[in-house]
Amino acid sequence: MSQGAVVCISKRAAWFAAALLFSSTVPTLAQIPVVFASVGGLTDAGLYLAEELGFFREAGMSVQMKRIANAPSIITSVATNQIDVGGASITPAMFTAAQQGMKMRIVGDKQSVRPGFAATRLVVAKALQAETPEKMVQSLRGKTVAVSAKAGSSYYNAVMLMKERGVNLADVKIKELSFPNMAAALATGAIDGAYIIEPFLSEVVRKGEAIDVSNPGHFAAAGPARINVPLVYSEKFAANRAMGEAFMVAYMKGVRVYNDAFVKNIDKEKIIAILAKHAGVPIETVRDSNPAGLDPNQDIDTQSFTELQAFFVEQGLMDKAVPLGDLIDASFAKAAVTKLGRYQ
Repeated sequence: MSQGAVVCISKRAAWFAAALLFSSTVPTLAQIPVVFASVGGLTDAGLYLAEELGFFREAGMSVQMKRIANAPSIITSVATNQIDVGGASITPAMFTAAQQGMKMRIVGDKQSVRPGFAATRLVVAKALQAETPEKMVQSLRGKTVAVSAKAGSSYYNAVMLMKERGVNLADVKIKELSFPNMAAALATGAIDGAYIIEPFLSEVVRKGEAIDVSNPGHFAAAGPARINVPLVYSEKFAANRAMGEAFMVAYMKGVRVYNDAFVKNIDKEKIIAILAKHAGVPIETVRDSNPAGLDPNQDIDTQSFTELQAFFVEQGLMDKAVPLGDLIDASFAKAAVTKLGRYQ
């Protein structure tokens, strides 16, 4: 299951931008219709909270949430200005679209990993249980490991997690499976390991069908969160500063409430209930899941993007790296931080 999300803004966006420019009062009637679509799941937490707690409404946006199929179609739609805002996992298509002159802007974080926050983990089948995580990862040599897609950041993370335990890519057989199918395949023994996401991760561990042997969050221990799913603006949407900044402020507020709950334990049970309602899963599933990373200041770690590009080129998924200066735009997040203050 690729990570993905989109936001569509109606033609009335121009009217809204003008209203923001000439008035300090955000309209509360006749709000701008916004359609947000994703594959769903707990990694949409910042958007769920911004909607539930009225932050989008305060920004003059009326958000309707829908679902779409996959990340590549999101990238294409954003790059061609058919979609204004997207949240899609990092793929070679994101970089090659920029290489081909289709403009978009990576502006923030929709899902990341940092110490204590990683909703995607490497697991091994119960049959490979051993004394230590290192031995269990090493037991994957010659066996099958599932990833959601080779052309994505999850593949890179799985490869790096195995490599640090001494298992090279050539030592395993990689199989592409959707996350729900990974859970079924682990249960039947059809695969021996998987890089899997919540809530499927906690489900297979709870049922005793797999063992969690990693924490990709430690990759970010010495620096900022490493983004797996960036928030992306189309070129047209990025040109509309008022709308782009208003959206970022509302989204950042939602992300900060999420961090208040899972970092500072503020109203945690209330936030868990909201996330469960919007994700359509039991409250217990949210409570027992490994929380996704969502950077409260929407900082962007450019080094991780550089490393991903190098990996995609090495794997033959890209011809060459593209200049990140043409792709990453931190100005919307910086404007939101200026308005809200830096989260501590």
